[in-house]
Amino acid sequence: MTRQSAVTPIAGKGPAKAKRLRGEDVGVPVRRMDLAYDDQLPLAWFDGNELISMFLAGFSASLPEGESHFIHSVRLFQDRITDPVLRAQIRAFIGQEGHHSKEHDTFNDAMRKRGVDIDTVEKRMAASVKRWKKRSAKYQLAHTVCAEHFTALLADVLLSKHPQMLDKMSPQARTIWAWHAIEEAEHKAVAFDVYEQTVGDRKYLQRVMVWVTAEFMAKNTRSAWTLFRGTGQLRNLKKWRELFALLRTLGGDTWKDYKDFYRDDFHPWQHDNRDAVEAAKKQYLEGK
Repeated sequence: MTRQSAVTPIAGKGPAKAKRLRGEDVGVPVRRMDLAYDDQLPLAWFDGNELISMFLAGFSASLPEGESHFIHSVRLFQDRITDPVLRAQIRAFIGQEGHHSKEHDTFNDAMRKRGVDIDTVEKRMAASVKRWKKRSAKYQLAHTVCAEHFTALLADVLLSKHPQMLDKMSPQARTIWAWHAIEEAEHKAVAFDVYEQTVGDRKYLQRVMVWVTAEFMAKNTRSAWTLFRGTGQLRNLKKWRELFALLRTLGGDTWKDYKDFYRDDFHPWQHDNRDAVEAAKKQYLEGK
């Protein structure tokens, strides 16, 4: 179920040539944000809660290396794709993910300057990516498809299920998380469609998802704990309760959508949140 866009001929001498599709033509526009952070970005940038803020900061610290690997794994199969729409979506996917890495590097530097141990999380993620690259191309693409399902679930939480979460972020943090969620929603089917057209082994993909789920949970828990230790809030029961209440809500609200991945007829756009994405674009990205 790749979203389609008409291929418009270019006028000229001789036979009409197919227009080279751009990201905006196929629903995956590449945006340059060039965000910056100053002293107005607090350490507890989510609802005044250092623990929730560090839980998300740990996820952010993994993104530059992780999303670079997403790009790498899709490029391994890029030349096998002949569909012009999907080829354009791949180019745009690479552009969006490249900017995600850049912008989260900047956000991570802002956290680092506030004494957050971003370096430890980044080094662990770099080591993981190094191990993934030793695996087969099929595994690497399947791993990316599974990881993209998690980023799509997070995007749907922020844009559809609990948009009030963005309101709880400080203004500078809100922009990067809203923008990232929008773009993860826009390209959530690209790696999946590449896998379908080049590999197509659903049972293998489902088996990889079991491993990726365990890995995702373990890595994010370890990253969070690493950053929690620097907050001085480990004995603050109120903030722990707020964190666990949020995690319970998110787990409950994403469980069904997560399980859909194991259906043989699943496609990411069966979770159609385009109306919420469009509303978020108007609210957070007007003029971008």
